[in-house]
Amino acid sequence: MSSDTSDFYGKDVAEAIRKACEALAVSQENLDIKVIETGSTGIFGLIRKKAHIRAQVKAPQEIEEEFVEELVSVEAVREAVIEEEVEPAAPSEPPAAPHRDDEEEEEEEFLAEEEQEGDAPPESVSIVTEELQRIVTLMGFPSTLEVETKGMAVVCTLRGEYEENLAGPDGKVLDSLQYILRKMVSRKVEERLRISINVGSFREKRLEDLKARAAELAALVKADGKTQVLPGLNPSERRVIHMFFQDDKEIRSRSVGDGLFKKILIYKPGKGNRPGGGGRKRPQGKGRQGRGGGQKPNEEA
Repeated sequence: MSSDTSDFYGKDVAEAIRKACEALAVSQENLDIKVIETGSTGIFGLIRKKAHIRAQVKAPQEIEEEFVEELVSVEAVREAVIEEEVEPAAPSEPPAAPHRDDEEEEEEEFLAEEEQEGDAPPESVSIVTEELQRIVTLMGFPSTLEVETKGMAVVCTLRGEYEENLAGPDGKVLDSLQYILRKMVSRKVEERLRISINVGSFREKRLEDLKARAAELAALVKADGKTQVLPGLNPSERRVIHMFFQDDKEIRSRSVGDGLFKKILIYKPGKGNRPGGGGRKRPQGKGRQGRGGGQKPNEEA
């Protein structure tokens, strides 16, 4: 914790904290705050005692450890958002792809990036190893860590008795852990390392299960023409599903939603793009009949 403390005053505690944030140029989460006086109104409101706080900037180590300790809480919020159900509809044309936010573009660029020249410096790989081991220890799930490198790619595999805890439901805890590690390491190394984390063989099993589920939903779409939904997939998982349908002339897929975790719609293509020309007619044609010359518009997003 920083040894420099300062006093701040305001009509209430909220105003005093706001002044502290402005003066110290940090967010409230990065401040250690002690309330000295909450403030009060005197007789008939004529005499008012100001709120008084004492604030100091937390040390980087404290901020980082609190960030790690909030992992499970952050994941709970994220999972609640992801699990919001979408009513499967049966449109002949799926919704337009939404605007991609900066965070998602950064993540997808990371996943699609070609292998960079050179190898990850040993000292940078060491930082990745140390930080990941420290995170899982703080989480209460110490594990054996295996690290492999290829160019700038650093593949970390955690093994041990806590694999299920570290993976979490549908791999959401693992995805959050990977995201946090990348952010922490990016502040400490100059290179743009391509860091990925696996727990045992979870990623491989997860992709096989997703492809099996996608095949089941595709069969339903072919049978009744109704759009089906795969919910809450990360960018690499979505890419696998889109590639899975790439050679299927009867099925299209599209990512919808906001943020890193998007749903995938699985649906039949329109009449103009489908061999044989059967099926429902498209009620609206907003310039899509000429798209792609028969090429599948599956989105790898």
